[in-house]
Amino acid sequence: MPAHRTFPADTRRAVAAALTLAVLVLAAVASAVGLLADGFYPDIPWASAALRGGDLVTLAVAVPTLATSLVLARRGSARAHLVWAGTLGYLVYTYAYVAFGAEFNDLFLAHVAILALAIWAVVFLLTGLPVEAVATVFGPRTPARTVAAFYCIVAAVLIGLWSSASLRQAITGELPDGVVPPSALHMVYATDLVFFVSPLVVAAVLLWRRTLWGFAGGTVMAVTGGLYLINLMSAAYVQAAADVPDVAAFSPGTLALAAAFLTAAVVLPAFPWRPADMPVAPQAPGLPVGHRR
Repeated sequence: MPAHRTFPADTRRAVAAALTLAVLVLAAVASAVGLLADGFYPDIPWASAALRGGDLVTLAVAVPTLATSLVLARRGSARAHLVWAGTLGYLVYTYAYVAFGAEFNDLFLAHVAILALAIWAVVFLLTGLPVEAVATVFGPRTPARTVAAFYCIVAAVLIGLWSSASLRQAITGELPDGVVPPSALHMVYATDLVFFVSPLVVAAVLLWRRTLWGFAGGTVMAVTGGLYLINLMSAAYVQAAADVPDVAAFSPGTLALAAAFLTAAVVLPAFPWRPADMPVAPQAPGLPVGHRR
């Protein structure tokens, strides 16, 4: 039988870097156009204001974070790999909403390209992640189970809210009353459950077991969650400024959640920005930290 060609981890990370560069350019351009071009989004006021608020965070926070983490990761920082993956996760989550939920606009193909490229960048990055090197970032006193419990609570609340609303509609035919227009409910529910809740639950389980992938995935989801909650706060502010009914410009609850996710990113930790010691004794990715075969 012919031997299969290998695809080394460093090659997978190089592919992820190339895809990420394309994502950076497209996301910077698309978010700048959406933010600065008056009336660019032809959606209802609730959605168009939310999209512009999201573009502000993508342009001002996500793009610089992604660029910085990419540079530091290529220089050997294990922590930066996690921030890189988490920021890509934010872009997947964000552009899933934009590509599937926004009205057709002039940048539709760019939005689809960002989503597709970001997904594949995450795939190549995580499969090439130097997970043993990442293990050197974490210690035995890392509060893994505290963060895992927090993730489970967030996931349970979202599953409960979206499932109960969906089941009530299926049984009674009544759509939930609230700020989100009925036409957008299915998009909000589906995107949250698929692109955020599912990986959050997986990360929580692995983190509770203190596995290497739990520490890595938990930090990635902390970055993704923190960035997206900042996105939600920005969206609410822009919606309130546009006089969208029933939208508060500031939500203490959203701020508290954002602070909690970003604290998890620090505590687990994904920061500070300095290279971790890359060499580490071989360790099976599924084994708890400190366990040797």
